[in-house]
Amino acid sequence: MNGWKPSPDLPCYGLPGAPYSFMDPLGFTKNKSVSEVKRIREAEVMHGRVAMMATVGYIIGESTPTIFYGTDVHHTIANNQLAELPTGLLLPLFLGINFAEAYRATKGWNEPGSKSLFTIREYHYPGDLGFDPLGLKPSDTAKAFADMQEGELNNGRLAMLAAAFMCVEEQVTGHGVLENLGF
Repeated sequence: MNGWKPSPDLPCYGLPGAPYSFMDPLGFTKNKSVSEVKRIREAEVMHGRVAMMATVGYIIGESTPTIFYGTDVHHTIANNQLAELPTGLLLPLFLGINFAEAYRATKGWNEPGSKSLFTIREYHYPGDLGFDPLGLKPSDTAKAFADMQEGELNNGRLAMLAAAFMCVEEQVTGHGVLENLGF
């Protein structure tokens, strides 16, 4: 599993965690089994990836001309853009999300009914879906993979905070993120 072997002597069984060798300030993984720790890490990695896309989406969504708003009209804030989509565009969007989640579930999670619910397969490494079309995943050493994973965790954690703050900023001020920065 990408060079990782669970070690009960290490926090989180030795899974890479950034910015230190271990990161769990609220104790979510305390006294948890390997399977539960892997499930928590899977959620953290996936939410971090979505948040990284969301932070870019906030900026691009507010600054890119669209068919709905025209090329010379200032856009609405990003928080409102999904609600303004026509129903005909929402269905393909939600189906795409559904298919992506179903694919992810078949890669790492046990089938419902075969074992207890919310259980990750024993051989699955949290966040590794086997999808790497650009060949960015290090395959030479376990250390290189752990370093890459720690970088992804750091960026994902920062992006989760950034997306939350962008959402709150737009709700409080009523203006887009770039507009508040003077762009």
